[in-house]
Amino acid sequence: MKKTILIAAAVAMIPAAITLTTIRAQQSKQEIVSVTPEQVRWFTPAYYKDGRQRAQLFGDSSRGGAWVDRVKIPAGARVLAHTHPHDELVTVIEGTWYLGEGERFDPAKLKGYPAGSFIVVPAGVPHYVAAKDGAVIVQLSGSSKFGTDYLEK
Repeated sequence: MKKTILIAAAVAMIPAAITLTTIRAQQSKQEIVSVTPEQVRWFTPAYYKDGRQRAQLFGDSSRGGAWVDRVKIPAGARVLAHTHPHDELVTVIEGTWYLGEGERFDPAKLKGYPAGSFIVVPAGVPHYVAAKDGAVIVQLSGSSKFGTDYLEK
């Protein structure tokens, strides 16, 4: 069973690895690098249990250094209260991303940010998110290893 899960996880990572390998190869040639929406390779990390997907556009957020990822959140999904050990830099690409501040998810405190919005959640600030009106895609970026500490289970 463990082998099957590991193989499935490795296969799920292949599309992301292909995109990253292509980008890194292009970078070494000192050429302009681009990724069109059709080329974005979505995968489901083992730590996403709620339908979210992630795409690594540049670098590797699980290792640190400069990176850019996207997260796709399905309609109706919510992410319970959590913090990050680093600033979270968020650009809303598609849909309306709802964000609330606090140690417990409270739908009354959610504020909507439409596509085009940019938000900085400082390191250590407890927050939670939701995709109330439909699916949402946000872009995250950073320069250190991405981490999440959940306050709610």
